[in-house]
Amino acid sequence: MTTYAALLRGINVGKAKRIAMADLRRLVEEAGFEAPRTLLNSGNVVFDGPEQAPATIATKLEAAIEAAVGFRSNVIVVTADLVDTVVRENALAEACDN
Repeated sequence: MTTYAALLRGINVGKAKRIAMADLRRLVEEAGFEAPRTLLNSGNVVFDGPEQAPATIATKLEAAIEAAVGFRSNVIVVTADLVDTVVRENALAEACDN
C-alpha cells in the first residue's frame, strides 16, 4: 500500500469550482482508494492505494471529479515518499528560523 497526495488546481477559490471536502473524500474512495484525508477546504487530499503511476491516478481522479461535479480540475498526484524527500532535501531549511 502506498500513500499519495492529490493536489487539485483551482478548487474552492472564489465562487467557481466549488467542491466540499466530504464529497472529495467520497470520490477518492469511490475511485478505489482508501482512508482519504483532507485539510480545511484546500482541495488537497491524502489517501492510500496500491502502487501505480501517479499520472494514472491523476487521470482517474480528474475524470471522477468531472463526472460528479461537472467541471474539470487538473490534478497532480505525488507519493508521500516524494514529499518526504522534498522536505528533507530543502536547501533553505537551515536558513529559515520561522
